[in-house]
Amino acid sequence: MPRKSKKPIFLPLALAIYAIVMAVIGYPNYKQSGNLNEFWTVVGACLGLAVLLHFVLRLREKNREKFKKE
Repeated sequence: MPRKSKKPIFLPLALAIYAIVMAVIGYPNYKQSGNLNEFWTVVGACLGLAVLLHFVLRLREKNREKFKKE
């Protein structure tokens, strides 16, 4: 049985962790300037894109397995 790729899990997880770390580092600057709406929008968009990437990579992996069987 072939091993499944861990790409759909690790790549989006790494991007989400990176976004969270950057948010923690940048939060004091955004809080001081008063642009918290912009801050939360950017953080939400980054995490949303990481989730979307996860599903796209899973779909690609399923399609690849489907065409290998045929």
